[in-house]
Amino acid sequence: MLKALVPELPTLHKLRDALAEFADSFSVVTNEVVKREFGIDLAYDVRNKSFSKIEEAVTMTEDYVYKNIAVRRGPLDTSGDYPKTVIRLKLGGEEVAYINMYWTGMALQAKFVGSRENVEHLASIIRALGGKAEIKRMGNGWGVELTTDGIIAIRHNGWLNAVRSFVEDLREYGKRHGKELINKERYEKIIKDIEAGPNTVKFAGAEFSVYYKGSKIMVEYQPTSETSKNAAVSTLRAKGLREGEHFTVTKQGVYEIRVTGESYAKAVEALAQSGLKEGEQYAVDGRRHVIRVKAEHKDAVVNALKAAGLGEGKHFATRSSGHHVIHITYDGLREIQRMALKGDVEAERFIRELEDVLRRRYGDDAAKKLIEVLTPAREEGTIELPLAARDEKGSVVARIVGLKYEFVENGKPVSQCSGKDCRLRIIAEYETGAEREQFKMEWYWKKKLEKRGGTTITYYYEIAVIYLKDVVEVAVSKALTGKDVKKAMCNSMPAI
Repeated sequence: MLKALVPELPTLHKLRDALAEFADSFSVVTNEVVKREFGIDLAYDVRNKSFSKIEEAVTMTEDYVYKNIAVRRGPLDTSGDYPKTVIRLKLGGEEVAYINMYWTGMALQAKFVGSRENVEHLASIIRALGGKAEIKRMGNGWGVELTTDGIIAIRHNGWLNAVRSFVEDLREYGKRHGKELINKERYEKIIKDIEAGPNTVKFAGAEFSVYYKGSKIMVEYQPTSETSKNAAVSTLRAKGLREGEHFTVTKQGVYEIRVTGESYAKAVEALAQSGLKEGEQYAVDGRRHVIRVKAEHKDAVVNALKAAGLGEGKHFATRSSGHHVIHITYDGLREIQRMALKGDVEAERFIRELEDVLRRRYGDDAAKKLIEVLTPAREEGTIELPLAARDEKGSVVARIVGLKYEFVENGKPVSQCSGKDCRLRIIAEYETGAEREQFKMEWYWKKKLEKRGGTTITYYYEIAVIYLKDVVEVAVSKALTGKDVKKAMCNSMPAI
């Protein structure tokens, strides 16, 4: 049955996307109504409230494709402008799609142009493998195009092996023929990125891409439509982030201005006399009677055409091929860090995964930069050291001079972990006279079964069990937690 659904995967994706876009529109409209009537923001996720049957069918079909697809790579072809290979995707020995992969000299590029039906089918296969594929007009046909990040985002072993072997063949070609197709630095960077994995983190229902360039961290989301842009902005606002301070929304890309045949010469002359620079602020395509202009120069070009007596909608039409970019600022990252410190699970996961991506993709310097950016938020309301630890009579019995934390999994410290087997160990260093000692607390997930009617509910909660050896540790524990634990002072009795 699932095999029979594979050819229908594009239709299932269209239906799910249409329902999702409706859900986004519903969320935006609902939030605006509630805000107008009651003066508050409402975050309501209609996606998770409906459409479960469609989602289930899509998920099962995608899972079948992911588990059963075979990826085959063709030989290296150096006859064209760019070296390339063909990656073929097969199910049950039958080819279901293929895509050409190129090395441009700067980056990887995967591209397929064909009929809309074939392009939609390829895009659905790519989505089933965990990637993203936007269908768009290319010349007189339709196409799908993936850049290096999009190629690496597909975490299917067969696909990644094909990509890796293509890059390795590029390197070997230079050694065999004395003509370098890819230099050592770019080769090592791509191999490292393949191993490191995607550069994305999720927050507020959107998938943000993470970059580290020129010692700057960039966290950006490119919505695919006006509706998804509005939904993301609405959700960010509902979470308490302010546009212009915590995040920005800009329009990037290119506009195409299509001019009627009889008006084209007049349009080109008007631009030449307007002071705008061809090649810098606009470009012309005489064959198609099209003027291309970047988003920031669009208004100036349109005004120049209107000043020459050309009417928009009559003599020319403007079409956007650009996109919006939602950028989280450093202030926004600090605000999300504050949310995490207050117990927001999504915010905590975002910060943790952001640091993980930066460390995996860009190294320790990028992770240190994030810590530098977040430190002001992390230090707000924190304990100032040294901190006096007093006994029940008020006498100072120790001074806490250091605090640090680490993640623990299977009894061993690790850089990051998550799930029920992950523990958070807090280590306090304290001094008593000339002696310096350590006091440790480990927070972990405790499983609990609770009967509700005829159903048994399983859930987890956070707990720390502390074993205190003397009155000094009782005082240190109270200074750190604010809790009086003197009744639990014993070698074997839990304090919390």
